[in-house]
Amino acid sequence: MRDSLSADKKKRYAELLKVLSSYSRQYYIFDDPQVSDAEYDSLYNELLEIEKEFPELKSEKSPSQKIGAQASKNFKKIRHSAPMLSLENAYNEEDIANFFDRTRKASGKQDIELVLEPKLDGLSASITYNNEALVCAATRGDGSVGEDVTQNIFTIQNIPRKISAFSGEVRGEVIMLKSDFQELNRLRGIAGEKLFANPRNAAAGSLRQLDSQITASRNLTFFAYSVLSNEINFSTQKEVLDFLRVNGFTVADKITICRNQSETFAFYKEIEKQRAELEYDIDGIVYKINDLALQRSLGSSTKFPRHSIAYKFPAEKAQTTVLNIITQVGRTGNITPVAELKPVTIGGVVVSRATLHNKDELEKRDIRIGDRVILQRAGDVIPQVLYPILQERPPSSAPFEFPTNCPCCGSDLIRGEDEAAVKCINMNCEAQVVERLIHFVSKHAFNIDGLGEQNIKFFYDEGIIKNPVDIFKIEEKNEKFRLEKIEGWGKQSVENLFKSINNSKIISLDKFIYSLGIPQVGRAVSKMTANFFRDYSNFIDCIRKKEGYKLCEINGIGRSIANDFDNFFANASNLKILEELGGDGNSNGIITITEVAAPEKNIFSGQSIVFTGVFKRFSRDEAKELVEKFGGRAASSVSPKTALVVAGENAGQKLDTARKLGIKIISEDEFLEISQFEIS
Repeated sequence: MRDSLSADKKKRYAELLKVLSSYSRQYYIFDDPQVSDAEYDSLYNELLEIEKEFPELKSEKSPSQKIGAQASKNFKKIRHSAPMLSLENAYNEEDIANFFDRTRKASGKQDIELVLEPKLDGLSASITYNNEALVCAATRGDGSVGEDVTQNIFTIQNIPRKISAFSGEVRGEVIMLKSDFQELNRLRGIAGEKLFANPRNAAAGSLRQLDSQITASRNLTFFAYSVLSNEINFSTQKEVLDFLRVNGFTVADKITICRNQSETFAFYKEIEKQRAELEYDIDGIVYKINDLALQRSLGSSTKFPRHSIAYKFPAEKAQTTVLNIITQVGRTGNITPVAELKPVTIGGVVVSRATLHNKDELEKRDIRIGDRVILQRAGDVIPQVLYPILQERPPSSAPFEFPTNCPCCGSDLIRGEDEAAVKCINMNCEAQVVERLIHFVSKHAFNIDGLGEQNIKFFYDEGIIKNPVDIFKIEEKNEKFRLEKIEGWGKQSVENLFKSINNSKIISLDKFIYSLGIPQVGRAVSKMTANFFRDYSNFIDCIRKKEGYKLCEINGIGRSIANDFDNFFANASNLKILEELGGDGNSNGIITITEVAAPEKNIFSGQSIVFTGVFKRFSRDEAKELVEKFGGRAASSVSPKTALVVAGENAGQKLDTARKLGIKIISEDEFLEISQFEIS
């Protein structure tokens, strides 16, 4: 029975690794959460259960083995003096009781004093002071190496520039107060820019700007909660918080000391009730042992300190009425049902619309127009309709009839094999065209300021932009259109738009491929494709010859994605747009697409390298980046094709496999020597 179960679990485990890795990358790197905290936590806990039952399945790629995410290549890196760990999550009183039991057993003490602090929902940061002065600051990154955000930290007004007679680190959370978030979104709405999903996204996106003037234009706030210093001997966490307050730092006001479980539960419930009224977003309560000596003696795992735990709040829920159900057409033709709701406030935010995901989910939950429903805004991200209150369903209620034709262009809707999405396959459908235009100018594509969603729709409705090529002709057309005379525009905003469009005309091959909006071709696939073709002429040559199958040579790209390439450019208008933008391979186009630099040559070129164990002087991601820079591949498992294994401390089964196969094994120091790796 175990063998059969193990096979099923192995498949599910692989699925969870892939999904959670994607969600984590979007959350930590791009500040763009794809699911609610509650949904992520549910999947994460399922993965933990599988790892507990089948420890042999545990992978180094597992989120249970990682903290945060790799620092972005766009920033300089700062190595933390001590790891910035995550917190283990608790979801019920039983989890907290287990935390108390573990702590008592490990410490040998029955009476343990705890400091309870609000779990702020922002971006963790570490600020270093030397001889009283603020000298540098970093994000958490992967826990070992963070992003250098020093110049941006200097723009946050409530952070002291000096601390009398102090050298060391102050750690805390960069957040955006609710009032500042609402004002920022109000201004972005007026400018036609995409709105931030929540204060956490706004704070993270603002702190991780390459231009500190943008950070300075947004009101960020720093809440401090920890101090690392060899010069001051603190005895308790309370002393740390008092020190921070005295020296001008902002510290959360909802903090208390508890001496038993019942006191902690009472405080948790009290703050949960006050949550919506606070000026900042929180998603739980941090339980932290007050005695710092006891904290140190308990130590930590590879990911969590054993002296603290975060008791998460349940997702906020409310009741409201479904006024209507509409269907929307996405960029790739997917039809999404959306519930239009009687406005209701959840967590201080008014919600009037909620996704119903897809046809299957809508039918499974049997949501109907007129239903009283339970609505959830989990993690302050996307509102979700959970289920209808059947006893309050109107007698005249009828199941929603999903359309068989596109609500925009009237084309027949289809559903592919093994697909949840019902879709319109007419690529010339206006709704799809507009969504592709919005995608084309988005941050990770051409990144054109002043062409937000509302302005794209405006230009499309006015007939000024009908395809991506038209974007680069707006200035020329303005001789007739006179945009600066239209309400909401002015001479300066028009000049800024033209400047942004012209600046975008030089673009990397991977961003250009991503901008086209090809189904299944996100940023990662675009990057792999660009690295494969190297330059635009090779790329368009493959497209014009309908040789999408060549993409299957790329590790990680299968036949399905290759088919989507061929199908996308089988549409004559899409191929024409491609040729007008980038040229036909022989003549120049409207824009300049830069080549991908050939990888530098050294001992790693063309080789498969495996890293195993724990490394002191570099992170796994840093090593992988270096190997790929030199044209090698950092593989996750040892095979006869492996050229080299780099072994750190506590190397396990991979090291044994390498020895059996006779593969060359080197140490961390040897790797640094032969690669001339520069530690940042």
